[in-house]
Amino acid sequence: MIKSVGGIIFVNGKYLVQLRDNKKNIFFPGFWGVFGGLVEKGEKLSQALVREVKEETSLTVKVTKMIISNSFKVLSFEQKRQRVFYECKILGKNKIVLKEGKKHQFISYNKLKTLNVVPLDFAAINYHYLWKVKKFKHLP
Repeated sequence: MIKSVGGIIFVNGKYLVQLRDNKKNIFFPGFWGVFGGLVEKGEKLSQALVREVKEETSLTVKVTKMIISNSFKVLSFEQKRQRVFYECKILGKNKIVLKEGKKHQFISYNKLKTLNVVPLDFAAINYHYLWKVKKFKHLP
């Protein structure tokens, strides 16, 4: 199974997302999504997320809580995949230096609902929003 991670970074009521590149080898090109990527062999999920966020943004983050985990198989993938999303806190006052994607932005949940967002990423953001902002303890 191929494993990947995504970081839910929530600051001052907004989510840090990137506008994905329009390249053939990029899944959901031109969509907004969270930062993250593939887990390397021998790497823990949280280590992979810290590394991926650093590589893509120059930010140092601390993984604080697992939000949601999905296992899935889609037609274009040969292997089953797992995507795990974690809430992350930015450490220090680093400036974002975007090294992947067209641009980044802190966007409110209500604005994100109007944009094209990678479906699994939006599901994780939605779950986080209901848990963190709306304070639902258990979702139906």
